[in-house]
Amino acid sequence: MIEKQTRFLIALLIVLFLPGWTFGKPEIPDASEMRFMSCGLTFSEAVRINPNTIYVPFNLIGRLVAIEARVDTVEGTFFLDTGAERLLLNSNHFQNVRGPKVASAGTTGRIESVYHKKVDTLLWDRMFFANQQANILDLSHIERKKNIKLIGIIGYEVLKDYEIFLDYQLKRLILTRLDKKGYRLDSAAIYEEPYDSLDFKLFRHMIVVKSEIQGVNLRFAIDTGAELNLLDRLVKKKVLDNFEIIKRVNMVGAGQKTIEVLAGTLYRVKCGNQKSSGMRTLLTNLDEMGESYGLRLDGFLGYEFLYTRRTLINYKRKKLFFFKQHRP
Repeated sequence: MIEKQTRFLIALLIVLFLPGWTFGKPEIPDASEMRFMSCGLTFSEAVRINPNTIYVPFNLIGRLVAIEARVDTVEGTFFLDTGAERLLLNSNHFQNVRGPKVASAGTTGRIESVYHKKVDTLLWDRMFFANQQANILDLSHIERKKNIKLIGIIGYEVLKDYEIFLDYQLKRLILTRLDKKGYRLDSAAIYEEPYDSLDFKLFRHMIVVKSEIQGVNLRFAIDTGAELNLLDRLVKKKVLDNFEIIKRVNMVGAGQKTIEVLAGTLYRVKCGNQKSSGMRTLLTNLDEMGESYGLRLDGFLGYEFLYTRRTLINYKRKKLFFFKQHRP
């Protein structure tokens, strides 16, 4: 029963004991029981362009996209994470919440049980998100590491009906509502035209793109919650020839189990027409992640891939769009 319940991982922040190297990977367990928790989510710094579009400024905490927001009367920081299935709320700030627990496991071993709740309505500056499922769990270890008041993590279920334009250069997020076919209701929300696009497959909530390194075909997940890239240790030798090892480091998961991984630099990654080189990457075993998703992945591309690009995500059309950088 536990194996079925752990098909999705819960929120997991993996901390490396190496300055500047941190990897965040929030994921969520499936749940068969939910209790009701009514709350509204607002972004105090958001600019409402019209009923279908908002502009939300963000900061980078480490390499994670951080948005100031409020749930009911609780105000603080949320991380935006396309690698999370749904909304996560930090039990450290919702201490009176009670409900059924489900055990779960992460990439470094079994971790604490989590509460599962149903959130009646989320409100983002007058944008309504009805019947959201949320997980309530302890994220205090992330708060301590990042020295912030972390209220929660925003994932796929909240974002799926919107185009998400992630602009690291301006540190701005644009959310605009889509119709059933995946086209903007607000045609003027984004005035620029993309210079490139990339098709992806949606496996549950994960964005998976075809990639290659030196002619070897790979499957990578695009994940805004990954502070470093991940590469599976079982990829072909021709791929590993493009991974330059820097050193061995210890990786500590939410279950407090430590494993040793290789930290280094990955070169010559190609996703469609998008080419990347010199990305900081961890070489590790992704077997447990693959089992949890029901999908064999060769790696994750996170901040190291995204921060050099202005990227738009359209879940309904299953496409990524890339925009030119702003001129100085």
